[in-house]
Amino acid sequence: ILLAAVLAFVGCASAQQIAVATGGKSGTYSRMLGQMSAMCTDGAALVEHNTTGSLEALDRLLGNTVNAAFVQTDVLHLRAKTEDVGAIKTLLALHPEAVHIIARTDHPVKSGGVLGVGGKERPVRELPDLAGLKVAAAGGSAITAQVIRLQSEVPFTVVPAESNEQALKLLAAKQVHAVIAVGGAPYPIVAGLAKPFNLVSITGPTLEKLKNVYRPARLSYSKMGASGVPTVATDALLVTRAYKTPKMLDGLLGLR
Repeated sequence: ILLAAVLAFVGCASAQQIAVATGGKSGTYSRMLGQMSAMCTDGAALVEHNTTGSLEALDRLLGNTVNAAFVQTDVLHLRAKTEDVGAIKTLLALHPEAVHIIARTDHPVKSGGVLGVGGKERPVRELPDLAGLKVAAAGGSAITAQVIRLQSEVPFTVVPAESNEQALKLLAAKQVHAVIAVGGAPYPIVAGLAKPFNLVSITGPTLEKLKNVYRPARLSYSKMGASGVPTVATDALLVTRAYKTPKMLDGLLGLR
C-alpha cells in the first residue's frame, strides 16, 4: 500500500499541471471540471480557478494566469470586436447554453396613450417588449445581454448584478423588468421559479437578427407553465492558448 501511494505521488508530481478557469464553486463548469479530473487521470493534473463567469475566465486566460478556461462563444464574439483573440484556441466544444429571459406577468409595461395618459398595460412576453426597460444580468450573462441588445437592436438597459440570485431579487422587487441568465437547461436557478415569473420568447425577425451569433433553442419549465418557449443558445467551450512547449501540448492533447 505504501509503495502504491509513493508511485501515485510520483505520477502526480510528474504530470503536467493545467490551471483551468471555471465559474462559481457551485456552477456547471466547476462540476464538469471535477468530473473531468476524476475520469482523465493520465498525463495532466487539472487545477481549478473559480471566477465570476466567462468574462473573468477569458481575462485570466488572456493574462496568462491560467492555461485553459470555460467560456461562451458570444463572449469571444464580443471580445474579438475590440482586441485580437487569435491566440485563443478551442480545445473542446461542449454543450449549448440556453439564454433564459425571465420576467413577471404581474409587472406589466404600458403601451399607447399620450404623455403617459391612457394606453394599455401588458406583460412582457417577447424580447422587443423590453425596449426602454431595465434588464439585470450577472457575470458572463451580462455579456450575453449586451450582445443580444446590440444584435437584436432592442434598446434595453443592462443592469449589472453580482450573481444570478441578486438579479432575481431585483426582479422580485420589481426594480427591473427582466433577468437574463445563461446556462444549460434545465438551469437549476430557473427550475425553482413559479408563476408569476414567466419566460420571454425570441421569435420572428428578432430571432433572425441573432442567428449570426446564437443558435435557436426551446425551453420548458413546468412550475412556470412554460412549454417549448423559443429562445437562443450560445455554445460552451473549453479554450486554451497557442502553447509551444511539448509538455503543455502533451497535457492539453491528453486531456482532449
